[in-house]
Amino acid sequence: MTATATDLKTKLEPLINPWIKGKNHINLVVGLVQGEQRQIASWGTLQPSGKAVDDTTLFEIGSVTKVFTITLLAILVEQGKLALETPVNQMGEAYQKLPDTVTLESLATHTSGLPRLPSNLDKSVRQDKNNPYNAYTVEDLYEYLQTWDNQPGKTTGIISYSNLGVGLLGHILTEFLGLSYEDAIAQYICNPLNLSDTCITLNAAQKQRFAQGYNEDGKPVQPWDLPTLAGAGALRSTATDLLTFMAANWQSPSFANPKMRELRYQEFAPNSGLYGVVEKLGDWVQKWRGQPLVQREMRGISLGWMLEYLPLRDRVVYTYTGGTAGHRAFCGFIEEAQTGVVVLSNYGDDFASIFGRYAIDKVGLKILETLSI
Repeated sequence: MTATATDLKTKLEPLINPWIKGKNHINLVVGLVQGEQRQIASWGTLQPSGKAVDDTTLFEIGSVTKVFTITLLAILVEQGKLALETPVNQMGEAYQKLPDTVTLESLATHTSGLPRLPSNLDKSVRQDKNNPYNAYTVEDLYEYLQTWDNQPGKTTGIISYSNLGVGLLGHILTEFLGLSYEDAIAQYICNPLNLSDTCITLNAAQKQRFAQGYNEDGKPVQPWDLPTLAGAGALRSTATDLLTFMAANWQSPSFANPKMRELRYQEFAPNSGLYGVVEKLGDWVQKWRGQPLVQREMRGISLGWMLEYLPLRDRVVYTYTGGTAGHRAFCGFIEEAQTGVVVLSNYGDDFASIFGRYAIDKVGLKILETLSI
């Protein structure tokens, strides 16, 4: 591949410009890796420095953190230190009331039957709704786990997205290792791959490269902190680091075990309650709008990655999308084509992701559909 970064930006602008129109404070980075070659396209300037956004700009990556958490689990399993089938209630006294069906694998694949969030998170939300996870303590987590009665949840064995589940997994792994979550990720993943900007705690230099987040209305929002459920979404990173992490799936098979990418579960539980209502309304709006930005089909989940299918390319794509109040992140790759895309933005887009033509995962998949071979 001989195209320059300027060529990439020019190629992407017809897709990107309508998406970012009206976002006056946009900081956006798109990273592309194809084999050993990389390109970066970026939009915006950092405030207050006025420095152009680039591949070293830091963003909150939200739930993309989960892939790091699950990769840590896979490494420990590969080293013979843990087993995927181990019931969580064997990992410590605090977990005794969870049923045997809640295993390390089920936490990693969103099939544990645990809900999306713990019911006692509201106390932390009330303390600071702008940083909703910050006041949620380990004691709160253990208190919630005591409300279980050793009975499987309604969605056990089928995919039902759970921030709680992967957050709990991260806590269990770091407890097992005797390390903080940040130190465990650094020791087992970041240091071996030379990911110098994937972390939770930013140093002075990194703070200068951190993108201020904005909500959909263009109002600044504060960063999120997840001290107890760090494994669900606490990491910050750059396009450079995420391209390296993603490309390790085909460049470093000894690091990213191919078993991580095997399809494990295919059935998705329907969203219930408010989530279900919003999902149905969003589906109706999307159909009313007509042709979507990208044709996609959900295929299931592996140990770490969601599996989607692009009919126009006849390719399976490994993806994960993350978000906080003011940041969005997408990682996706096609293994056969050795092509991966990272998209990082400093705008929240909850409304757009449900009802709009554009959202970060749709844009990321469209780029993959367009540029993969």
